[in-house]
Amino acid sequence: MTEQQNLNEDTNRNLGQATAKVVPRGSKEISNIFGDRRSSYNIEGYDRVIADEITDQQHQGIPLIDKAVIALVLIFTLLVFINFSFTSNDAKEDPDIDKTLFVTKIIELVILILFVLEISIRCFQNGFITYFSDCWSFFDALIIVASIVLIVLDLNLQGDAFTTISKVLRGIFRFLRLFLVFRKYNQVKKINNAGTRYTVRSPVEKVIEIMRDLADQFEDSDIIKQLNWGITHISNNTVYEPIIEGRKSEALGWLNQPQNQQLMASQESKKSSSIEIIFSNDTKLPEQLRQDFAQNILNLDYDYFSLFDRYDSAILTHLMCYYFEKEHLFSTLKISPDSFKKCMDQLGSNYHKENLYHNVIHAFDVTHTVYFFIEKCNFKEIGKLTKLDYSILLLSAAAHDVDHPGLNNIFLNNTRHELAMTYNDKSSLEQHHAATLFKCIRETELFSNFSIQDFKYFREKSISMILSTDNAMHGKDFNKLKARLASNDFDPGSKDKGICFDTLLHAADISNPFKPMKNYEKWTFRVLGEFWQQGDREKDMGLPVTMLCDRRTTNVAKSQIGFIDFMVLPYYNTLQQILPVLAEFMEQISENKRYWAEQIEHYQTLLNTQ
Repeated sequence: MTEQQNLNEDTNRNLGQATAKVVPRGSKEISNIFGDRRSSYNIEGYDRVIADEITDQQHQGIPLIDKAVIALVLIFTLLVFINFSFTSNDAKEDPDIDKTLFVTKIIELVILILFVLEISIRCFQNGFITYFSDCWSFFDALIIVASIVLIVLDLNLQGDAFTTISKVLRGIFRFLRLFLVFRKYNQVKKINNAGTRYTVRSPVEKVIEIMRDLADQFEDSDIIKQLNWGITHISNNTVYEPIIEGRKSEALGWLNQPQNQQLMASQESKKSSSIEIIFSNDTKLPEQLRQDFAQNILNLDYDYFSLFDRYDSAILTHLMCYYFEKEHLFSTLKISPDSFKKCMDQLGSNYHKENLYHNVIHAFDVTHTVYFFIEKCNFKEIGKLTKLDYSILLLSAAAHDVDHPGLNNIFLNNTRHELAMTYNDKSSLEQHHAATLFKCIRETELFSNFSIQDFKYFREKSISMILSTDNAMHGKDFNKLKARLASNDFDPGSKDKGICFDTLLHAADISNPFKPMKNYEKWTFRVLGEFWQQGDREKDMGLPVTMLCDRRTTNVAKSQIGFIDFMVLPYYNTLQQILPVLAEFMEQISENKRYWAEQIEHYQTLLNTQ
């Protein structure tokens, strides 16, 4: 059995443990339109990856309401055992025990009423029919009601008023109370443990670990030096770069010819650009929108959906103008504000409005998140960002999904789409997004004042960033990142700046679980809707339905827990090594996971009733 199959089976087994609570706005209607796809958390990138299950799972905080339920459960259990201990004939003859039993019954009654309140809240949230469509929920309610009836009878009927049948029923219902106790405890436990966590390691990491262990076994300094030399080249991903021995001058001339030519051209360009050009940083942004951006631009719960309703695709242009004004990029980089607005308008208009997910709002969200990493998480200092770096990060984020057709690479390859044929089935969408960005840049003469060197630097970094958003490359790129972080010379402000740029954009592209639920839930149903539309087309065309694209088999909550467990949480935990401030916001991911865990049974019920 392949490692991918093992991962899939483990995911299904572990996610199926959680129980439900929920349901959100219009979810039943939405479930008839939306769905998943393979690339929302692609496992292909984990080819030849070591996946080790962590037995001592990281503890996740338990919500206050669940802590209260557990406390009530413990008290309830104690009271049940007290009743078992003090119901013999000898105990009944003792007035003190009778008084104790009376008090315990009152406390039991209060706890059971609280359980009734809990059920009422769940019915209000989920809908009466949906909540009680689960047999266990109905059984829980039945036990509670029967237990309340029993206690009321105990409090009002004394002595011989109870018949033998009543005594038998008391014993049965006490047993059922214990069943209720253990079920509620297990419900809380399963919700908080839903989804076994994995650590994903690459062969490169394993090789480095072996070489370091080996170096510790030797005392010979020459051997240790050679091993450290090997570790450095492996972690720097320079294993295949040529090593020239002997007379180097001629060989270096041939090998470095393109770089030499580029440098010479760059120097000539600088000599010829003697005229100083000054551009204003004012783009005449609407004042109300400027104030809105100033107040909310670093908030993860920013309601940018309402902005799209007012400004349509122009909202992306306004956002980018705000960033470039704020960072003084027009004057510093000699970019014409008019050319910039034309370029951004072209990009915005090339996002397809009919796409539920891959549209200009998604571009806004990803760009907003990249800027959050730069400013709020201090990557501007960590990465020693220049103004040119700012322009690369922001423009690449804004254009990372431009002209997206609302279909993934798997569909394009299977249907022999023009893009797949053009780019030879290799990250076809991402290559098209990058090509479209540079087409807009060329047509608007956006970088007419850039030196050749600056343009080459921008182009190299931007293309790499956009290609990194292909989820099929997630596993391999993630392992490269971890290998660099494990090296002794990791430097995000210099030699590793490029891989950090790629990481930030990919992290922003998969950042929905990192956001507060009010935004995350909207994105969830948008992305699933787009995936399910693809699945419907695949069925109509007789193609294999891509993973998570079948609306009739996809459990929305499970899909999100899998997305968090296999992609988002491991990636963001690693990203914290670059951005330590990120740790302050990580609880949001765990909170969102618990939210979805509570909804698994609800969405399974919707699937079963289709």
